[in-house]
Amino acid sequence: MTGTVQAPMREPLQRRLARLAARTIRTRTAQARPHAPLVSFTFDDIPDSAAERGAAILEEAGGSGTFYVAGSLVGAVEPTRRLASRDQCRDLHRRGHEIGCHTFSHRAVSELGRATLANDIAKNAGFLGEIDPGIALVNFAYPFNTTSLRAKRQLEAHYASCRGGVPGINAGRIDLGFLRAVELADACIDAETARSWIARAVEARGWLVFFSHGISERPEPWGCHPDLLRAAVSEARRQGAAIVTMRDALRQVFAGDRALAS
Repeated sequence: MTGTVQAPMREPLQRRLARLAARTIRTRTAQARPHAPLVSFTFDDIPDSAAERGAAILEEAGGSGTFYVAGSLVGAVEPTRRLASRDQCRDLHRRGHEIGCHTFSHRAVSELGRATLANDIAKNAGFLGEIDPGIALVNFAYPFNTTSLRAKRQLEAHYASCRGGVPGINAGRIDLGFLRAVELADACIDAETARSWIARAVEARGWLVFFSHGISERPEPWGCHPDLLRAAVSEARRQGAAIVTMRDALRQVFAGDRALAS
């Protein structure tokens, strides 16, 4: 999505190649252990509608989600959406949902130098720790679903996982520096396509990650109608997949690997 910071429309060739390298060069791989099919529902930025409607839909099905928060967006009001407040972030954490890191500044990490990026994620951790000391940022999602190889290596050394936005099922030998994820947004997917992705995950006994932004009857271009989210959640349960946070998925997929399952 675009948010308050616009991704560059035309990137230099060198930057485009760096993005491609980050997606295709597997830098931190781990072998998945046998596990039940898993589906994780994640939300980026996060709009207040995700904190309210999205979380409630997951809870109705007995599940929890992962909400990737960029501290600079907390409480912001934009032309097409309102972002979650500090109280809503705290409430999500206390209701058992996972809070993940989405940087503080919500800038493309490929544009940040090493020191700037380190300071940025530390600032986000401090900001969210002030909201609730129990919030521990274990997992990361790239703003705009993009990174460079340099930033990828820096972030994957700091977090248990880093999620991108390239569609796919996470199975077999998994690159934890760029987890595959399917966008759950009205503009790019329907209930039947979501069902198909879930079926693929169940057949592979793999881990499917969905990502979205706002959840409303009139979603922004990168948002999701409540009926679409509800259909995907219902289908995951119907097909026998467990609905888990990113943190809980890592525990199941890499059980026995203390570095990943903690």
